[in-house]
Amino acid sequence: MHPEDPVLAQYIEHADPDPAPAGPSSGDVDYFDSYADAGVHRVMLADHVRTDAYRAALEKLITPETVVLDVGAGSGILSCFAARAGARRVHAVEASPMAEIAERIAIANGYGDRIVVHRVWAEALSLPDPVDLIVSEWMGYFALAELMWESVLVARDKHLSTQGLIIPGTVHLDIATVSDGLIHRHHGLGMWSDRLYGLDFTPMYEHELRDLLQTSPGIGAASLSSNSGRVASLDCEYGDGDSFWFDGTTTLKIEKTGTVHGLAGWFDAELAPGVTLTTAPHAPRTHWRQAFFPLPPFEAEAGDELEVRMRAKPRENGDSRLPLYFVDAEFRSKGRAPVSFYHRYYASFE
Repeated sequence: MHPEDPVLAQYIEHADPDPAPAGPSSGDVDYFDSYADAGVHRVMLADHVRTDAYRAALEKLITPETVVLDVGAGSGILSCFAARAGARRVHAVEASPMAEIAERIAIANGYGDRIVVHRVWAEALSLPDPVDLIVSEWMGYFALAELMWESVLVARDKHLSTQGLIIPGTVHLDIATVSDGLIHRHHGLGMWSDRLYGLDFTPMYEHELRDLLQTSPGIGAASLSSNSGRVASLDCEYGDGDSFWFDGTTTLKIEKTGTVHGLAGWFDAELAPGVTLTTAPHAPRTHWRQAFFPLPPFEAEAGDELEVRMRAKPRENGDSRLPLYFVDAEFRSKGRAPVSFYHRYYASFE
């Protein structure tokens, strides 16, 4: 930053130089340090679907009078996009050591006079005036992982003007059934069906069934065996933090006869009118891929239905950035009694 600039100086004066000892991530130094890893930013910047969608949204919404707040700015790419689109001022908030790199990148690209980098938790940020637009790429695997959305909502309530905009505005979570033996074997319960190293590991099947793991291996459209159903729509403009811990029900209709091995999950983020970032199986692949929720395999015929209730809850132990998911489902097949099941899933960064 340039303290000799009187306009920039007013923002520097209101910014806390170090993260304050308050907020949901208080004391979690490892959390912020993990975002200083160049490899993390390589993955995100190399995801052109993600990055170009945000660029297009910013270019559509920004005017020469727009003041932007970039929450979790990372390398500063979105802040640079905002400045390049003509924003009057951009506040880039980044609590990790990447803040210094983001500042250098802003200066290297000629935006040092308009981008103010604040190395502070979003919860502790202080600004003299409201902002016109908040942008944040907060989504983790199946959107909720990392829980960065909690910080975004705090920043929204503290700093967004009454007529302000937020990117994304809404995030939709969809699911469908998966019929894919390879995914079942490598990411589900199928591993325990075969002898491993000449030994019988079938007792692991029931053991894993008690604590299933949701992973994100990537699932192609050809692996889906039902229509898609929506389990949640997260309102980033007006929703509160509790509403992101969703509880939704949908009915999936089987379209392909075969064995169902689990559920696929993905999200669509509405960034701006006409600009949607989708991680759906039929769309170009992103670094988020698709989530997989393994199930004990069952046979299904076209026309059968699976009614699914999915809930997301915060974890009480372990990595607090990763949600717990609960799936209650009832399978209805023609001429057979309905079959119900219930499973708990631990989210992961895999």
